Amino acid sequence: MKDDFKLSDLPKRNIHEVPDKYFDRLPAQIMERTAGAGYRPAPWYAAAWKPLRLALAPLMLVLVLGVLYFANLDNKADQQKVNLAGIQDEDILNYLSTYAVLESSDFAELRTVSEREMTSEFLNVSSKAAEEELEYYQLDTIEY
Repeated sequence: MKDDFKLSDLPKRNIHEVPDKYFDRLPAQIMERTAGAGYRPAPWYAAAWKPLRLALAPLMLVLVLGVLYFANLDNKADQQKVNLAGIQDEDILNYLSTYAVLESSDFAELRTVSEREMTSEFLNVSSKAAEEELEYYQLDTIEY
């Protein structure tokens, strides 16, 4: 290959040739092809398709996410159910003594409290105040 290459050394000639009277016949050929097709108005749904297409993508996304959420809702509810009645008291005490900051006096109080004392202690209401409140509502006349 030559090291010195100049564009001025290339022969100057037109390599593309146009058929005779091509540009004279071109408009007539175009008119023949387009005039025969005629004008057809767009169908009624063509105008509605563009905005519908824009709204369809987010709606489909919301629909898919909703289906996935409700499909997994039952699985989460099943996973969270724990039957505490099946756990032994000793296991609960061992867990609390290991992971909770409790003192032995807290455990002693739990064993000595009866159901009645626990309710009144939890509600922080004296038995006299509870009786007065119940008398006020007249439970005999309440319909179920």
